[in-house]
Amino acid sequence: MMKRDGRRILFEGITNCRDLGGIQNMQGKTIRTGLLLRSAHLRNATPQDISDLQKHFALSEILDLRDTAEQNELPDVEVPGAAHVDAAVFRSGQLGITHEKNLPPYEIYPPMHEVYIKFVTEEPICDNLAKAVRRVLTHDYNNGAVLWHCFGGKDRCGMVAALTLSVLGVSYETIMDDYMMTNIEAKSRAEEAYKRVLERGGPQKEADFEYEANIADEYYLNGAFDEMFKRYGNAEAFLKEKGGVTDEELGAFRERMLE
Repeated sequence: MMKRDGRRILFEGITNCRDLGGIQNMQGKTIRTGLLLRSAHLRNATPQDISDLQKHFALSEILDLRDTAEQNELPDVEVPGAAHVDAAVFRSGQLGITHEKNLPPYEIYPPMHEVYIKFVTEEPICDNLAKAVRRVLTHDYNNGAVLWHCFGGKDRCGMVAALTLSVLGVSYETIMDDYMMTNIEAKSRAEEAYKRVLERGGPQKEADFEYEANIADEYYLNGAFDEMFKRYGNAEAFLKEKGGVTDEELGAFRERMLE
């Protein structure tokens, strides 16, 4: 039997998964359950997990936000009936967010809050992000749920979730609450990564980098949204300009998702 903890879905092998359904927007409407799922990668999905995705969500599309190397090294377990879509936001080991092997040393990467700003400022990253959100908005929910994921379900996945919630009229405070829920699982991984660096005699700066790269932090998401608001005014305008989203698509998505 599938276990839940509020909106969190406690699969056997899939981590950091939750349903955006049940969140209330600022107009008092509630997002329908069982249609919008976010998670970490599906490499470790068990047969029971796959069965649950089919039985409880009729999962029909998986948006893989990882780059090609990540997808090849840790391919998702196939979920019969669900199309696997390459929706990579970054390409070729960029910025300390991707998790493929043989990455460059940590010193070359910018701080995480700067990475988040690049989500909405640097091409083709911002275009890829907006197009991934558009796939969520235009998915055919008559066929079942959509699930999007990156490696840990934190950064790329978190940005898609935040923008999706924005167009559904959810308050920024609630968006941040959903984003920070990642730390229920990520905090222990961040602490372990920090400890491993120091135990092998690595520098403090590297330990700090590993911790910051594995944690969700309000500072990161604030940076992305502050810059997006400065440049575009709101999430809808960003998605229209960078992802080609239309008013008709936004309206149809809200009509389908809100009750």
